[in-house]
Amino acid sequence: MTKILNLIHSLLLTGDDTREQAESYLAQSRDIYELERRMHHLAHSGQAAW
Repeated sequence: MTKILNLIHSLLLTGDDTREQAESYLAQSRDIYELERRMHHLAHSGQAAW
């Protein structure tokens, strides 16, 4: 759970455009499992500057 919170915190520290795109992508999640999968995708794809 701490890892998830750290990822969310890091999301808030990114640039405005990148953050807005990531927030929009995460907001489309249907449940907590999809949210976690999307967070993992962002963290490991290099699309987010965390």
